[in-house]
Amino acid sequence: MKYGKQTELALQNFGRGRVPEKLIRAYGEVKKAAILAIQKTERFFPPEVYESLLAAIEELISGKWNEECVIPLQQGGAGTSFHMNINEIIASRATEILHQTYNIQRNLHPLEDVNRYQSTNDTFPTAVTIVLFRDLLRIEEMVIALQATLVQKEKTYSLIPIMGRTELQDALPMTLGQVFGGWAGMIERDRWRLHKLKDRVRVVALGGTAVGTGFPAPQEYVFAVEQYLRDVTGLPLARSQNLPDAIAHHDDWSELASGYLLLARNLEKLCNDLLLYTSSFLQEMTHPEIQYGSTIMAAKTNPVLLEWVKGMCMRAAALCRLVEDYHAAGNLQLNAFVPFIAEAMLEIADLLQRSLEGMIRFLEIVVVNTDTMARHIDHSRAMLNLFLPVVGYEKTKAIAQKMPSFSNLEDLKRWLAENGFPEDLQNLCDISSLTRFIRKIPKEKKP
Repeated sequence: MKYGKQTELALQNFGRGRVPEKLIRAYGEVKKAAILAIQKTERFFPPEVYESLLAAIEELISGKWNEECVIPLQQGGAGTSFHMNINEIIASRATEILHQTYNIQRNLHPLEDVNRYQSTNDTFPTAVTIVLFRDLLRIEEMVIALQATLVQKEKTYSLIPIMGRTELQDALPMTLGQVFGGWAGMIERDRWRLHKLKDRVRVVALGGTAVGTGFPAPQEYVFAVEQYLRDVTGLPLARSQNLPDAIAHHDDWSELASGYLLLARNLEKLCNDLLLYTSSFLQEMTHPEIQYGSTIMAAKTNPVLLEWVKGMCMRAAALCRLVEDYHAAGNLQLNAFVPFIAEAMLEIADLLQRSLEGMIRFLEIVVVNTDTMARHIDHSRAMLNLFLPVVGYEKTKAIAQKMPSFSNLEDLKRWLAENGFPEDLQNLCDISSLTRFIRKIPKEKKP
């Protein structure tokens, strides 16, 4: 067991839990940057102690001591308990290395050695920021992939007609490519929003220590630790120019949650549309049978991928709103609920990554039923709207009221001819004229 007394006390208070591995890694990177900066600016540690600390931190970063990180993120104290858990692991392991490798019988202290010039209040948010930035990069990549998939579908189905619907009623024909293009535009806005958020999220509080004043850290350390943090993480992180603000307020995370909320809602909207298109009511698309749909109805296929994605998006959206509540719960110079924000944001990122993966997979395997789409257009009285530019609203309405049901556009043309409508009107029965902006509209002939 590598952790010590303070972790044991926290276990009694908060119980045992698991911290996400990527947060442990990020905290290790913060610790490494701090040790490197201290040694560069002060030569504070004897060489053997310095090497032992770095070795212990590297092991922590590699995941070797993940099982020793036992304090749940649902904790009081703004993350102090988890921070002490990290400090005690590093101090304990570095002491072992110092004894075994260098035969130096010195016990390293989790605060006086490992935690020099650091506070939970600047290191914990910095570790969280590292994780959030990496998650944001990954989600942005997946949003780009989803947009590309939709754009490709837009091109593939650019000439395939489908009935457009408003308020669940037939409206006007359009192309399936235009449907996919509409979805692609929605996801493109998510891509742009997330891209702009990267500049906001990359700002860290490291060097501000407890309340943003930097006490008792020297200025040389504050400058050095920022550079080392960039080097260690490989990320374009930047120290806040207003450290009291960076420690007290986390509206940047809340803003990120708002961006994620819009992404989750847009994915949910996409699921809703696809659930309708694949439903028994429309059957214009088919959800492939990728597993049994029922334990009793052998012929039933359920839209499991779409339901899975939609369910995760709904949960992500709820957590996004919770982040806003946690952000608003801060008081004065510190938000005690940073660990709760971190837990929610990490789950949101996981849910969105899996949702995006699921949606991309679905779009790759969905079956488009063009014959069904064409049949729905042929049978729809919405096709009578073709006459609107020529004869006007009222006459079109009168035709619709007198017109019996028809099974295809040829039936419609015959009915028009039999009832004395001009040939120009009959020739309007062309779906493509309703799906594009450039169209030739004949003028109604005056008697």
